[in-house]
Amino acid sequence: MKQHGRTTFISACALLALDLIGCGTAGDAALEPIEESSLGTSQAALTVYEQAALDTANTSASCAPLGNFYWELGNAAGALYAIPRGSGVSATTVMPIASASKWLYAGAYVQSKGYANLTADEKKRLNFTSGYIDESTTLCGDAGTTVSDCYGPAYKDVSYRSLQNGRFFYNGGHMQKLALDDIGARKGTGVASVMDWINARLGTTLPESDSDVAPAGGFSASAAYYRVFLMKLINNQYELSSKLNVDSVPAWEGGTNVSYTPWTAAGQAYYGLGHWIEGETVSGVWTVTGHSSAGAFGFYPWVNAARTRYMLLARSRQLGGDAEGEKSRVCAQAIRKAYELGVPQP
Repeated sequence: MKQHGRTTFISACALLALDLIGCGTAGDAALEPIEESSLGTSQAALTVYEQAALDTANTSASCAPLGNFYWELGNAAGALYAIPRGSGVSATTVMPIASASKWLYAGAYVQSKGYANLTADEKKRLNFTSGYIDESTTLCGDAGTTVSDCYGPAYKDVSYRSLQNGRFFYNGGHMQKLALDDIGARKGTGVASVMDWINARLGTTLPESDSDVAPAGGFSASAAYYRVFLMKLINNQYELSSKLNVDSVPAWEGGTNVSYTPWTAAGQAYYGLGHWIEGETVSGVWTVTGHSSAGAFGFYPWVNAARTRYMLLARSRQLGGDAEGEKSRVCAQAIRKAYELGVPQP
């Protein structure tokens, strides 16, 4: 893959308007969200790699139906290339991120405890094999609601199912139980909020909202906010950084001890501590290609297996189910492949 010495934002509506942002260094200062600003335009021609990515974002079968979105690829120093497709979604657009919350909460939890100190039960609540399942889809977004309230019968109504203990069941109840026992009195907003706890452990500045009391799916963020977490993750600044493959369990339909999974892509997938482990089979051998945490509304964060690249696709289409996350995953990976190969993807 050709390495580019510039960071470029490409608008799908105005192909010749290039907004430039800096990459900075790998230090903490470079890990703060990069504010979008108009620094003028450039008439420089796109590289073949950039054009391939842009063409894929605009015309590929996996991306064209998705509407407006923001896509970004970066490394440990910052954003390398970005495409705000359409209008209304930029790097700083805050939106509900649904299950992309899980990776943030897992990262903060492991950071707070230290991986070596995690109990077997804590690990099972992070890889969704604990047997704690929520019975209701009622949102925990009312002002003043606590993590404990969200766990209870008025909202998520989490219960323990002994027959599911040790089996993978993709559900927010596992993390709600974990949060109940650790930060149960915290609210979504105000003094000592859930996000105060998260940000203090991750070194982020994620915005708070009343729905944060549901740590498996209630957070909001922008690509710029989430970028900070991903950059710190690949810069080995978290306990979770070197533990992305540990304690993983089969998580694809038909996999061993899988009770329920939203994974619909072909082939295998595993679930680690609060995130998906993606891979591909080459010559009969399944190999990890990356780690992700797609949200049901379409927010898709990813880092590669080598932890040298991160990627984000930010959009929000609240139609229910988990299909939008999978659509974003397929589109984001198509754009990345086009950028790396210099060849538009169909």
